[in-house]
Amino acid sequence: DARAPAAAADAADAKRRDRAIAEAIPTDQKALFAAPVDWASIEKHDVVRTKLRPWVAKKIVEYLGEEEPTLIDYVASCLMRRAKPEEIRRELALVLDDDALVVVVKLWRVLLFHAAKAGQA
Repeated sequence: DARAPAAAADAADAKRRDRAIAEAIPTDQKALFAAPVDWASIEKHDVVRTKLRPWVAKKIVEYLGEEEPTLIDYVASCLMRRAKPEEIRRELALVLDDDALVVVVKLWRVLLFHAAKAGQA
């Protein structure tokens, strides 16, 4: 199949683009939380429902051992209304204690990654 090398090259290009996006996202918490979010792309491409909600569900199970639909809905609703990361952390701290900050830092990196990726689409 003559298309196989082209498909492999496209996949490699996509992987390189994804890596470049990830490397451009701040790792420092203060810079990360201050980074601008392309909410228009997030909303246009339904990123909260398709990418972030499943990620949040997985993290909640990872930290609590079970799915907590109310907590998942809450985080998704915060993202839908463009809540600040500190607000999400404060609420998650009631359930996750010190792990809340770790989860929100990861969430914000995933959010910025998918926003950048959606912005390229």
